Amino acid sequence: MANAYKRKGPDGLQKLFLYLILLHWLILIYTATTIQDMTFRHGVLASLMLALFNLILVNLCYRRARRSGDSYLIYPVVAGALLAFILMSYFFFFI
Repeated sequence: MANAYKRKGPDGLQKLFLYLILLHWLILIYTATTIQDMTFRHGVLASLMLALFNLILVNLCYRRARRSGDSYLIYPVVAGALLAFILMSYFFFFI
């Protein structure tokens, strides 16, 4: 009779995904603190990179949460995406 393999803790991909979420929040905090001093060119570049990072992170989150039942990962990613949208809207409409 074969014994089922039991994992002890998160795998490497799960840890990398959690670090990506932390990196996303650090980038958002840095962007929020320096948005007043950015030129228009730097603001557009930062907004494009932030939007691209959000799309990649949301796609990974959707696949990961759907595959393994880790639905708790959705909340910080969606909150970060909403904050990024608010920052980009603030930059383009009020600065």
